[in-house]
Amino acid sequence: MKNKYSKYILATIIIIFLDQITKLIVEHTFSEHTSITIIPHLFDFVFVKNTGAAFSIFSGKTAILGVISVIFCIALSLYWYVIKPESRLVNWSFALLFAGAFGNAIDRVFRGSVVDFIQTAFMNFPVFNVADIAITFGAIALMIYFLLFDKSGGKNGKDITSGRKS
Repeated sequence: MKNKYSKYILATIIIIFLDQITKLIVEHTFSEHTSITIIPHLFDFVFVKNTGAAFSIFSGKTAILGVISVIFCIALSLYWYVIKPESRLVNWSFALLFAGAFGNAIDRVFRGSVVDFIQTAFMNFPVFNVADIAITFGAIALMIYFLLFDKSGGKNGKDITSGRKS
């Protein structure tokens, strides 16, 4: 019998693999801060080592951010396993959030910094990576769920992931 969560687990593994393989390619192809235009006026690749978090906040705090990332992944996994959400949107959100956090945690633990390489050319925005994209889409999906589909708002003892009485 097929596990109903297997597609989310497979997607998580694929995203982590894509994140790590793209970072490996960038590390072995570019010198740090070298830039190449991929699609003119849209985006470039530039190799940057980020020792902080989003927008380089907490710069130089790689160790603590690594610990936080690992704790987040463990907590999310346990929550996901215990709650077993029925909502596909919540499951996709969790898969994306886990994959992104885990991808960046690998960097922090084994590289000492997060490898960022995608830079928007049409606006001034921090350089990012595949894991960051996954985290962003996962967070957006979770917000959409709470804003549009979770009618209980987590109130009245209802499970926020399925609407069932707890």
